[in-house]
Amino acid sequence: MPRQANPLHEVEARVRKLPVDAPYKASFQPITRTNLKFLAVRMPDLNRLVRDGFSFYDKTDKEILEIWNQIWNHTKLHDVMSLPLIYYRWKSSTLTQKHFRIFRGWMERIENWAHADQLCQLVSILYEQHGTLIEPILQQWNRSTNPWKRRASVVSTIYYASPRRSPPSRRVVLSLIEPLLQDKDLYVQKGVGWQLREAHKLWPRETLTFLESHVLELPAITFSYATEKLSPTDKKRLKQKRAHHRTLA
Repeated sequence: MPRQANPLHEVEARVRKLPVDAPYKASFQPITRTNLKFLAVRMPDLNRLVRDGFSFYDKTDKEILEIWNQIWNHTKLHDVMSLPLIYYRWKSSTLTQKHFRIFRGWMERIENWAHADQLCQLVSILYEQHGTLIEPILQQWNRSTNPWKRRASVVSTIYYASPRRSPPSRRVVLSLIEPLLQDKDLYVQKGVGWQLREAHKLWPRETLTFLESHVLELPAITFSYATEKLSPTDKKRLKQKRAHHRTLA
C-alpha cells in the first residue's frame, strides 16, 4: 500500500468512501447525542477497514500508537474515532502500560456512550494486568465532574463478566459503584446499573445484599439494569420494597 503523507487524511478519505446507512444514522445519532460529524458507516465496514490496513501499519508499534493518538485527537468524524478503538480491541493481548497512558488521555475527548464503552473495554482489559497502575485513575474518575469519567470508573472494572476474564475484587467494584448510586447523569445511572448486573453474575449473594441495602436509592433506570438477572422472586421483593416506600413518601 503506498504511503500517505498524512495518516489522518488517509484514514478520513478511506472512511468517506465507505457506504453510509441513512436509517442507521437517523436512529443511532440521536441516542448517542454526539456533537461529532456522524457519517453512519456501519461497524462491520469499519472493522473491515481496520483489518485491511493503512499505509502506516508497517511502522513500529510505538509509531502506530502515536499515529492513532494523533488521529483520535484531531479528527472531527465520529466514525473515524472508532477506528483506533477497533484496532486496539483486536490487539488487546498486546496492550501495555504505555497504551493506558495514551488511552487515559483519550478520555478527554469522550462525549458519547459508544466511544465511551469501547474505550472502557480496553481499560478493563488493561486493568486485569496492571491493577495497581489503573485503579488510582479509576478512583480519580469516580470523583470527576465529567460524567463520562464517572461512568468509566465503574464500567471499566468488569465490563462483561466472563469465565475468560479475571475481575477485580468485589470490594473495589462496589466501592466505585456506591458513590454514584444517586448520580444525576443518565449515562452514569445506566453504567452503574450495568455493572451491578455484571457483579451479580460474579457474586450473586453479596451483590443481592448490596442491592437490598441500597434499593431505595437507585434511580429507575439503574434499578432496571441492575435487576435484569435476578430471580423473579428477588426482583419482585425489591420492587415491592420500592413501591411500599413510595406509598409512604
